[in-house]
Amino acid sequence: MRNKGEKRLQTVVALSCATLFALFAFFFVAKSQAPLLELFYDRISTGKLEYNAYVVGAIVSAVLTLFALWLNRFTAFKREWTALSYLPSALLLSFMTDIDRSLYTGEHNYTKWIIVFAVGAFFYASFSFVLRRILFAKIKNVAMSANRILWRNLQIFVILFCMVGFLANSEENFKREAMVASYYKKGEIDKALNVGYLSRVASRHLTAQRAYILAENGLLSEKLFEYPQMYASEGLLPTKEQVSPLSRSAVYSALEIAPLDNEDTLDMLRRAVDADSSSVVAKDYYLSALLLDRSIVEFVNAVRVMYPDVEISALPKHYQEALLLYASIDGDTTVSVDNGEMKERFDAFKAMEAQYDDPFVRGNYLRRKFGRTYWWYFLYGAV
Repeated sequence: MRNKGEKRLQTVVALSCATLFALFAFFFVAKSQAPLLELFYDRISTGKLEYNAYVVGAIVSAVLTLFALWLNRFTAFKREWTALSYLPSALLLSFMTDIDRSLYTGEHNYTKWIIVFAVGAFFYASFSFVLRRILFAKIKNVAMSANRILWRNLQIFVILFCMVGFLANSEENFKREAMVASYYKKGEIDKALNVGYLSRVASRHLTAQRAYILAENGLLSEKLFEYPQMYASEGLLPTKEQVSPLSRSAVYSALEIAPLDNEDTLDMLRRAVDADSSSVVAKDYYLSALLLDRSIVEFVNAVRVMYPDVEISALPKHYQEALLLYASIDGDTTVSVDNGEMKERFDAFKAMEAQYDDPFVRGNYLRRKFGRTYWWYFLYGAV
């Protein structure tokens, strides 16, 4: 009777462990690491099948769970040690979700994984030997409640799951870049632009991604400063070496121009406008670059040339903000922004400035209310 009870208990424990690991693997693949896996799939696929995170999550979860159950036929982890049988599957899950920028550079460090798998195999074999030959022989007749056994296994799983999270790629910026690329590819512009919207920092690659999407959808001059801008005009373009989903060629295609040798960002964008003065994308990129570099006088002169017959009140939001700021600083009476609501906000901005003597404190308080305006960027943003 005792043997039958032990077998029933072990069956319950085995099913509980299998279910817990399968659920974790599914959500880790289908949710947490889905953008990275989709990025990897897009790099290696022929484009015939659309990536489905839930299908991939279900397949990976099932395969790794079955692999652990099969392997445990030989290692025979049981009772409160049953969860240890999922160590190899956990390592494989970590390996397949360790997708980083080497996806583009081709410089992945496999040495780390050779060491991880070697150490994992050693501990797995050692635990199996010790438990089967020594410990199980001593405790086979020792009674233990089901709750205690399940609790011990849960503790082991917590360690394994933390190990998976530690070994897999967890770089938040790269995940955000992958997520933006996924949404944009599907035509979900708003979702792409909302990724990391509340964050006060952004990688240069994510900054360039956002600028490209905004420009392609005619929103660069309306929403650019709603996002962190930490790299001046250089942040409008991806780095020369592609290490993110957005390539320079995509931006050059939108601008219909390629850079010359040793040409900086501003000169290239100015040349793009000269080559096609009717290109809204080129003009938005160039004027935004001037704003990002705080070249406000040059910006005002460029606006006068590019939009000679356009009322200031008809210009995009950030252009009006910059012109209003310029008129306030320079005292140029020829620049008049006929936008009552914006003037009221600018007056409130200046009034709030006057309340705080310390520049750091003043900048922080202003950021809470005006952090998504060009005024705040020009006076308090990253330099």
